[in-house]
Amino acid sequence: MSLIGIRIKNIRKEKQQTLKEVSQGIISIPYLANIENGVKTASIETLIHIANRLEIPEEVLLVAEEKTDFSILQELNSIFEALVFSNTMEAEQKLNNIAENVDLRYELPAIELGFYCLQAGLYYKTWKFSKAEEIERKHLNNVAKHSAETFPTYLQSFYYYCQGVKNAHATCNYSLSRKYWKKSIELTTKPDFLVVFNSYICTYYICESKYEPALKYVAKAADLIQTFESGKQERIISVLYFYGYIYFQIGFMKEAKNKFEQAMIYFSEYPKAAPIYYFLIQFKLAEIQQLEGNEEVFNEKLMTLYNEIVAHKALNIEFNNNDFLVITELMVIFAEQGLISEVNELINIMNDIEEHVMELDFFIEYAETLQFYHQNQQTSYEEKMLQLLKKINNSNDPALINRVKKHASKHFANSTKYKMAYDILS
Repeated sequence: MSLIGIRIKNIRKEKQQTLKEVSQGIISIPYLANIENGVKTASIETLIHIANRLEIPEEVLLVAEEKTDFSILQELNSIFEALVFSNTMEAEQKLNNIAENVDLRYELPAIELGFYCLQAGLYYKTWKFSKAEEIERKHLNNVAKHSAETFPTYLQSFYYYCQGVKNAHATCNYSLSRKYWKKSIELTTKPDFLVVFNSYICTYYICESKYEPALKYVAKAADLIQTFESGKQERIISVLYFYGYIYFQIGFMKEAKNKFEQAMIYFSEYPKAAPIYYFLIQFKLAEIQQLEGNEEVFNEKLMTLYNEIVAHKALNIEFNNNDFLVITELMVIFAEQGLISEVNELINIMNDIEEHVMELDFFIEYAETLQFYHQNQQTSYEEKMLQLLKKINNSNDPALINRVKKHASKHFANSTKYKMAYDILS
């Protein structure tokens, strides 16, 4: 299927021209709409007329398959691999190099679209949502009326990756995200890619507290890793973390602790992978101590973790996305305990992020609300809490929803506002 119609539509919209303005004297408005949506194929003569009407070189719409520079496609595939394996700096450098040195309008539309899928995917992955959304608006939104299954395989892969990351990080539509990762699995036979995609599916089942299917997919990833050569099994750390997390959530603490401790054993063998999960695992091990009744040990571990995070920041070491999950969890616990200075320090770390996952905003807002509570600013606390309660059900974290409502209900009950306290929990 020709994708030249998408290029025409993108250019037309960029120039703020209507279908009527571009088609007038060339073809009918419906026919141009059909070309743009991939329903009809334009003749060479028609493409030349459209190019002249849009005031662009004819070659932009007459790019030939046989004249394509496939070295660019090879580079795009290497960028895709870097993104799949979370080598975001490498991916960004290569994308910038193409942007600076290649006029993509003279390449196949599929290659141009592939570039923008990868660029948007990078920005969604690194939580630069505004940049990603701008790229989608300019270059990818017009893909919606086309069937992605008819794209070249490489473009399908890039497009599904972009949409998978978008729905995982920006919209938090975990069901839709899983749909795209499953499509990604169908397009590859590479075991290392399959490990990543199965792990993603596991992750976003976990986000919806669906632990049985999550176990199924982490088991698939674990089986694949066993086929890798010794020394190339660094993803065993993530698999063991997922196993530990699932066991923790379903109440198998002994098994959870065992898996987390197994993961830590691999830290020395795979030092590059270790930082991605270090804070996460330390936090879960602390929580296990609390559930086992060791409250003092729990608090000691949390304070140690806090000091390590602050030291991390002081050394200007970049935090990864997993670290922010721990920082916000820690922030809420400290806020509930009334540790105001520690909460402020953690909020400052989060405020340094240009943009972050929508879900984390609920944690930050709850922590800020609790600051008013512990500073005895009752009016401010109630105003901010009531604002938070209006939207907290949009959170994808049932535990956080429950914590917010319980704190609010208890406060209003203590203030003899019994009906309000009851309504919050009901």
